[in-house]
Amino acid sequence: MKAFVIHAEKLKERAEHIDHMLSEEGIEYEFVNEGNDDEKIQGYLDKYMKDGRELLHRKVPRSLCTISHFLAYEQILAGNMDGALVLEDDIVLHKHFLPRYKESISEYSKKYTERPVLISYEDSPLQFVPRSRRVKGQMLYPADHGRMSGAYFINRRAIEAVFDQLQKDRCDLAIDHYHGELIKHGVIECLWCQPALATQGSFTGLFKSALSSKKDRMESVKWWFKKSYKQFLYWFR
Repeated sequence: MKAFVIHAEKLKERAEHIDHMLSEEGIEYEFVNEGNDDEKIQGYLDKYMKDGRELLHRKVPRSLCTISHFLAYEQILAGNMDGALVLEDDIVLHKHFLPRYKESISEYSKKYTERPVLISYEDSPLQFVPRSRRVKGQMLYPADHGRMSGAYFINRRAIEAVFDQLQKDRCDLAIDHYHGELIKHGVIECLWCQPALATQGSFTGLFKSALSSKKDRMESVKWWFKKSYKQFLYWFR
Protein backbone atom coordinates (compact mmCIF):
# COMPACT_ATOMS: atom_id res chain seq x y z
CA MET A 1 0.00 0.00 0.00
CA LYS A 2 1.04 3.61 -0.50
CA ALA A 3 0.07 6.76 1.38
CA PHE A 4 0.20 10.36 0.20
CA VAL A 5 0.97 12.73 3.07
CA ILE A 6 -0.12 16.37 2.86
CA HIS A 7 2.81 18.25 4.36
CA ALA A 8 3.84 21.88 4.86
CA GLU A 9 7.63 21.95 4.40
CA LYS A 10 8.18 24.47 7.20
CA LEU A 11 6.75 22.04 9.78
CA LYS A 12 9.89 19.92 10.24
CA GLU A 13 8.65 18.30 13.46
CA ARG A 14 5.70 16.84 11.59
CA ALA A 15 7.89 15.43 8.83
CA GLU A 16 10.01 13.65 11.45
CA HIS A 17 6.85 12.33 13.09
CA ILE A 18 5.54 10.92 9.79
CA ASP A 19 8.93 9.45 8.85
CA HIS A 20 9.15 7.59 12.14
CA MET A 21 5.52 6.47 12.35
CA LEU A 22 5.03 5.25 8.78
CA SER A 23 8.45 3.63 8.60
CA GLU A 24 7.60 1.65 11.73
CA GLU A 25 4.29 0.62 10.18
CA GLY A 26 6.03 -0.42 6.96
CA ILE A 27 3.86 1.94 4.90
CA GLU A 28 5.31 3.39 1.70
CA TYR A 29 4.57 7.10 1.54
CA GLU A 30 5.21 10.28 -0.37
CA PHE A 31 4.98 13.87 0.86
CA VAL A 32 2.77 16.18 -1.19
CA ASN A 33 2.71 19.97 -1.08
CA GLU A 34 2.27 22.94 -3.35
CA GLY A 35 5.98 23.88 -3.20
CA ASN A 36 7.54 27.33 -2.95
CA ASP A 37 7.36 28.49 -6.55
CA ASP A 38 4.78 31.29 -6.68
CA GLU A 39 4.19 30.78 -10.40
CA LYS A 40 3.35 27.09 -9.90
CA ILE A 41 1.22 27.87 -6.85
CA GLN A 42 -0.69 30.44 -8.88
CA GLY A 43 -1.30 27.84 -11.56
CA TYR A 44 -2.69 25.40 -8.99
CA LEU A 45 -4.89 28.07 -7.43
CA ASP A 46 -6.24 29.14 -10.81
CA LYS A 47 -6.90 25.52 -11.75
CA TYR A 48 -8.70 24.47 -8.59
CA MET A 49 -9.75 27.44 -6.46
CA LYS A 50 -12.08 30.39 -6.89
CA ASP A 51 -10.41 33.83 -6.57
CA GLY A 52 -7.00 32.24 -7.12
CA ARG A 53 -5.22 35.56 -7.78
CA GLU A 54 -6.28 36.97 -4.44
CA LEU A 55 -5.48 33.74 -2.60
CA LEU A 56 -1.85 33.77 -3.78
CA HIS A 57 -1.21 37.19 -2.25
CA ARG A 58 -2.74 36.14 1.06
CA LYS A 59 -1.20 32.62 1.01
CA VAL A 60 -4.24 31.29 2.91
CA PRO A 61 -3.11 28.07 4.67
CA ARG A 62 -6.46 26.33 4.16
CA SER A 63 -6.36 26.95 0.41
CA LEU A 64 -2.77 25.73 0.10
CA CYS A 65 -3.70 22.61 2.06
CA THR A 66 -6.71 22.05 -0.19
CA ILE A 67 -4.72 22.23 -3.42
CA SER A 68 -2.18 19.80 -1.92
CA HIS A 69 -4.99 17.26 -1.55
CA PHE A 70 -5.90 17.82 -5.21
CA LEU A 71 -2.24 17.34 -6.17
CA ALA A 72 -2.28 14.02 -4.32
CA TYR A 73 -5.31 13.03 -6.39
CA GLU A 74 -3.42 13.95 -9.57
CA GLN A 75 -0.60 11.62 -8.53
CA ILE A 76 -3.00 8.77 -7.77
CA LEU A 77 -4.50 9.06 -11.25
CA ALA A 78 -1.10 9.48 -12.91
CA GLY A 79 0.08 6.32 -11.18
CA ASN A 80 -2.95 4.45 -12.54
CA MET A 81 -3.88 3.48 -8.99
CA ASP A 82 -7.35 2.28 -8.01
CA GLY A 83 -7.15 4.45 -4.89
CA ALA A 84 -4.85 5.40 -2.04
CA LEU A 85 -4.63 6.46 1.58
CA VAL A 86 -4.33 10.22 2.06
CA LEU A 87 -2.97 11.52 5.37
CA GLU A 88 -2.22 14.95 6.79
CA ASP A 89 1.13 15.40 8.49
CA ASP A 90 -0.23 15.70 12.03
CA ILE A 91 -2.08 12.39 11.93
CA VAL A 92 -1.47 9.79 14.63
CA LEU A 93 -2.30 6.22 13.65
CA HIS A 94 -3.87 4.06 16.33
CA LYS A 95 -2.38 0.79 17.51
CA HIS A 96 -2.79 -2.06 15.00
CA PHE A 97 -3.64 0.45 12.26
CA LEU A 98 -2.22 -1.52 9.35
CA PRO A 99 -4.01 -4.89 9.84
CA ARG A 100 -7.31 -3.12 10.51
CA TYR A 101 -6.83 -0.84 7.51
CA LYS A 102 -6.18 -3.89 5.31
CA GLU A 103 -9.30 -5.53 6.72
CA SER A 104 -11.38 -2.47 5.85
CA ILE A 105 -9.98 -2.38 2.31
CA SER A 106 -10.86 -6.04 1.90
CA GLU A 107 -14.45 -5.20 2.86
CA TYR A 108 -14.41 -2.21 0.50
CA SER A 109 -13.15 -4.43 -2.35
CA LYS A 110 -16.11 -6.77 -1.96
CA LYS A 111 -18.83 -4.09 -1.94
CA TYR A 112 -17.81 -0.63 -3.12
CA THR A 113 -15.21 -0.65 -5.92
CA GLU A 114 -17.72 0.38 -8.59
CA ARG A 115 -18.82 3.46 -6.63
CA PRO A 116 -17.10 6.85 -6.01
CA VAL A 117 -16.05 6.24 -2.42
CA LEU A 118 -14.16 8.08 0.32
CA ILE A 119 -13.52 6.14 3.54
CA SER A 120 -13.01 8.19 6.73
CA TYR A 121 -10.59 6.65 9.23
CA GLU A 122 -10.23 9.36 11.87
CA ASP A 123 -12.08 10.27 15.04
CA SER A 124 -10.78 13.86 15.28
CA PRO A 125 -14.29 15.42 15.38
CA LEU A 126 -15.31 12.79 17.97
CA GLN A 127 -17.98 11.22 15.80
CA PHE A 128 -18.51 7.47 15.83
CA VAL A 129 -20.90 4.92 14.33
CA PRO A 130 -23.76 4.48 16.84
CA ARG A 131 -23.84 1.06 18.47
CA SER A 132 -27.38 0.45 17.16
CA ARG A 133 -26.00 0.48 13.59
CA ARG A 134 -22.96 -1.69 14.18
CA VAL A 135 -22.86 -5.20 12.77
CA LYS A 136 -20.46 -7.83 14.02
CA GLY A 137 -17.59 -8.25 11.57
CA GLN A 138 -18.47 -5.09 9.62
CA MET A 139 -16.10 -2.11 9.56
CA LEU A 140 -17.53 0.25 6.92
CA TYR A 141 -20.79 2.18 7.33
CA PRO A 142 -22.43 4.67 4.93
CA ALA A 143 -22.42 8.24 6.28
CA ASP A 144 -23.95 11.51 5.12
CA HIS A 145 -20.82 13.56 5.93
CA GLY A 146 -17.09 13.13 6.45
CA ARG A 147 -14.94 13.36 9.57
CA MET A 148 -12.22 15.91 8.70
CA SER A 149 -9.48 15.16 6.15
CA GLY A 150 -6.57 13.85 8.21
CA ALA A 151 -6.89 10.19 7.26
CA TYR A 152 -9.01 8.82 4.44
CA PHE A 153 -8.94 6.43 1.50
CA ILE A 154 -10.27 7.76 -1.80
CA ASN A 155 -10.80 5.61 -4.86
CA ARG A 156 -10.24 6.44 -8.50
CA ARG A 157 -13.93 6.86 -9.26
CA ALA A 158 -14.31 9.43 -6.47
CA ILE A 159 -11.24 11.35 -7.65
CA GLU A 160 -12.58 11.47 -11.19
CA ALA A 161 -15.91 12.73 -9.82
CA VAL A 162 -14.09 15.43 -7.81
CA PHE A 163 -12.18 16.63 -10.88
CA ASP A 164 -15.34 16.59 -13.02
CA GLN A 165 -16.98 18.82 -10.42
CA LEU A 166 -13.97 21.15 -10.28
CA GLN A 167 -14.23 21.68 -14.02
CA LYS A 168 -17.80 22.87 -13.54
CA ASP A 169 -17.18 25.00 -10.47
CA ARG A 170 -13.87 25.61 -8.72
CA CYS A 171 -13.50 25.07 -4.99
CA ASP A 172 -13.86 27.86 -2.42
CA LEU A 173 -13.77 25.74 0.75
CA ALA A 174 -11.31 23.92 2.97
CA ILE A 175 -10.91 20.35 1.72
CA ASP A 176 -12.97 18.70 4.48
CA HIS A 177 -15.87 21.10 3.90
CA TYR A 178 -15.53 20.58 0.15
CA HIS A 179 -15.77 16.82 0.63
CA GLY A 180 -18.85 17.48 2.74
CA GLU A 181 -20.54 19.41 -0.06
CA LEU A 182 -19.74 16.68 -2.58
CA ILE A 183 -21.14 14.03 -0.25
CA LYS A 184 -24.25 16.13 0.43
CA HIS A 185 -24.97 16.47 -3.29
CA GLY A 186 -24.26 12.82 -4.10
CA VAL A 187 -21.11 13.44 -6.13
CA ILE A 188 -19.12 11.04 -3.95
CA GLU A 189 -20.10 8.57 -1.23
CA CYS A 190 -18.67 8.48 2.29
CA LEU A 191 -18.05 5.49 4.52
CA TRP A 192 -16.97 5.66 8.16
CA CYS A 193 -14.62 3.05 9.49
CA GLN A 194 -15.63 1.60 12.85
CA PRO A 195 -13.50 1.53 14.89
CA ALA A 196 -11.76 4.74 13.84
CA LEU A 197 -8.05 4.17 13.25
CA ALA A 198 -6.43 7.62 13.52
CA THR A 199 -6.57 11.04 15.21
CA GLN A 200 -5.08 14.39 14.22
CA GLY A 201 -2.38 15.41 16.68
CA SER A 202 -3.48 19.05 16.35
CA PHE A 203 -6.66 18.07 18.19
CA THR A 204 -5.00 16.08 20.95
CA GLY A 205 -2.34 18.68 21.75
CA LEU A 206 0.56 16.73 20.23
CA PHE A 207 1.10 19.50 17.66
CA LYS A 208 0.16 23.13 17.35
CA SER A 209 -2.39 23.65 14.63
CA ALA A 210 -0.90 24.73 11.32
CA LEU A 211 -3.61 27.40 11.30
CA SER A 212 -3.02 28.70 14.83
CA SER A 213 -0.14 29.25 17.24
CA LYS A 214 -2.34 28.39 20.22
CA LYS A 215 -1.31 25.34 22.23
CA ASP A 216 -2.88 24.22 25.46
CA ARG A 217 -0.65 22.11 27.73
CA MET A 218 -3.73 20.36 29.09
CA GLU A 219 -5.15 19.61 25.65
CA SER A 220 -4.19 15.93 25.63
CA VAL A 221 -5.90 15.38 29.01
CA LYS A 222 -9.02 17.25 27.95
CA TRP A 223 -9.06 15.34 24.67
CA TRP A 224 -8.94 11.97 26.45
CA PHE A 225 -11.91 12.91 28.65
CA LYS A 226 -13.92 14.27 25.72
CA LYS A 227 -13.25 11.20 23.61
CA SER A 228 -14.17 8.82 26.43
CA TYR A 229 -17.40 10.74 27.05
CA LYS A 230 -18.37 10.77 23.35
CA GLN A 231 -17.62 7.07 22.95
CA PHE A 232 -19.84 6.43 25.96
CA LEU A 233 -22.69 8.42 24.37
CA TYR A 234 -22.41 6.66 21.01
CA TRP A 235 -22.50 3.31 22.77
CA PHE A 236 -26.06 4.07 23.90
CA ARG A 237 -27.31 5.37 20.57
